[in-house]
Amino acid sequence: MAVFDPDSARSRRVRLAAAGLIAVAAVVTAGAFAADPSESVPEPVRFDDTVELGLSSETDALMAGDATLPRVQVFYSQLQYVVGYNGIGPFVESRLDGRTERQFGYPLVAYVETFDHRSPGTTQSGLFSASGAGGWVPVSAARYVVGSDARSPSGDVVVPFREREAAAAFAADHGGSVVGWEVVRTRSFDVDSAATVRSLAPERWRTADERLAAAERRADRPVSVVVGEDAPTVDAAVAAAPPDTTVRVPPGTYEETVTVNRSVTVAGAGSGGGQNDDGVTRVVGNGTGSVITVRASDAALMGLRVAGTGNQTRDPEAARESRGPEGEAWDTNIQLGYGHGDAGIKAVGAPGLVVDDVAVDTNASGLLLREGSHATASGLVVDGTDEWQEGFMGITGMESRVTVTDSRFQGGRDGIYLHRADGSVVRNSTFADNRYGTHLMYTGDALVADNDFRDELFAGVTVMTRPAGNAIVGNEVRNSSAGIQASGTRTYVGYNTLVGNELGFSTSARGSLYEHNVVVDNELGARATTVVPSSRVVANDFVGNDDHATAGAGALRVWADGDRGNYWEGANAGPYADGERAYRPTSPVDGALHRHASAAAVRESPAARLLDALRGTVPGARSGSIVDPSPAAEPHHPERTDAAARGNAGARRAIRADWRSANGSEWDAVATAGGSA
Repeated sequence: MAVFDPDSARSRRVRLAAAGLIAVAAVVTAGAFAADPSESVPEPVRFDDTVELGLSSETDALMAGDATLPRVQVFYSQLQYVVGYNGIGPFVESRLDGRTERQFGYPLVAYVETFDHRSPGTTQSGLFSASGAGGWVPVSAARYVVGSDARSPSGDVVVPFREREAAAAFAADHGGSVVGWEVVRTRSFDVDSAATVRSLAPERWRTADERLAAAERRADRPVSVVVGEDAPTVDAAVAAAPPDTTVRVPPGTYEETVTVNRSVTVAGAGSGGGQNDDGVTRVVGNGTGSVITVRASDAALMGLRVAGTGNQTRDPEAARESRGPEGEAWDTNIQLGYGHGDAGIKAVGAPGLVVDDVAVDTNASGLLLREGSHATASGLVVDGTDEWQEGFMGITGMESRVTVTDSRFQGGRDGIYLHRADGSVVRNSTFADNRYGTHLMYTGDALVADNDFRDELFAGVTVMTRPAGNAIVGNEVRNSSAGIQASGTRTYVGYNTLVGNELGFSTSARGSLYEHNVVVDNELGARATTVVPSSRVVANDFVGNDDHATAGAGALRVWADGDRGNYWEGANAGPYADGERAYRPTSPVDGALHRHASAAAVRESPAARLLDALRGTVPGARSGSIVDPSPAAEPHHPERTDAAARGNAGARRAIRADWRSANGSEWDAVATAGGSA
């Protein structure tokens, strides 16, 4: 069996000899299989038993079930887990990124999935497809078709085969040429990264501006019907209004439910922002069901206060209607159940909805969007229940993109819950006393920016179920259980301020970038959670935390980019010049430097030095640890750090980072190579 050769024939002989020793030391770990100690070269495992990197399985699911991705699985010399790459490109790029071998050791053997006798071809949209299960062969033994007409969601796809004849047959049908591994391994692949997401964040902000401006234009319509003059109720006025006109609703209380089934603007005198009753237009339901239901495109609701919703937060009967495959049942049940509760405003199949200057007092959802009801919300105020278990979401978006700005969400379950709502933007808004402030599920390419979160029971920002390409920037989270917990891939978490929380942030997302965050006075500043580190953590400021960082099971995490690390309060204590000595926040001694001055003396003891050397050379001792080889001498953002520590209202004005104007050396300072999370 051929062993993967990253460099030369000579190194192959040396590394093969080491492979047996490493294999003996490897262990089986729950969820991912290690090398068999009885074999000098480990055999392939089921791909489901690897720790996956590269394109996420969610991306694979978005390929509509008819397409597939060639996959690679790799056994590394200093990693007890088998790493699975979705796509050959991400694996090749990992060999060139300057950090993978530093973290995982060299690859003992790499296997590629082949497509002989699997009817390889393309879908109608050009995505690569194949049937059945493939075999695994060492990457050096396979033949590859490059430059064919087959594609993946991220671009070109390299298609591997066991036999040259099968590769040639595919190339004859789909173009391209047949090459060996020595050619593939030197190719450059356009693999999206978290740095790409970082560069797109200002563009997403501008896209939100454009959406809001377009919404304002749509809502500006001539008045055709006035409630109380031309029609007795709001519902009757809407039914009488011609499309593309405005129904004017004077101040007062209107006890009714309303159905908007045409493209009109319903304009009240103002909501009072939920703070006063002077000159307010109130629409009050009867305590059951939704108050306003929208079933038309390009409708607008403005200047209203809405109350009197029912208290049904989901529909169990709708959830039981799920008929999808078992693996999709949970997702479908969530969509059917969560999307069929009561709301102050419910939109069903109503794209282009505009909500402006609306306040909702609700026992369920404030604004419920379903079936492609893409919406903009500006100046929306939702007051939910005091106990989160008794209420629901400020905004519930089910397969409906939402753009939210200058809004407030207090009480209830989640301030904003978005489910398969790619491209959403949540910005310049405030959240308090929710379970989660902003909660994304299966939602990618979103922007969560410049929001304030206070006293959130579980977390300020939470992203679940492996989406890709989200940007979480410029937010401030205080006094919550957690600041930011984002899963998925290619997530950018930057320029946030996390103060006084139980946990500042976790590095749950893979292939992601965490930079320029100010992490002050938390019980725990950061937690490394991914088993296989594949992200970068750099240029963050850790000050005043009880513990700066901890790490769960997994390989050594190097939190730096080359000679550029994070600022850790206490890291430069002792006889060394600034940045001369590595800092290990997970070490009991180093982790105490900012709390106990005497720890600097303990750190220089022979025993501590021996432990440091052990952690640096023995893979087993690296597990569950973090090292910053280049700790910064001063905070990267001293003004923000100082303002966060002071915490008064005047100081907080200095916290907001102007991340949109950051460019040049500021944006480019973090190279594509470096440490991992």
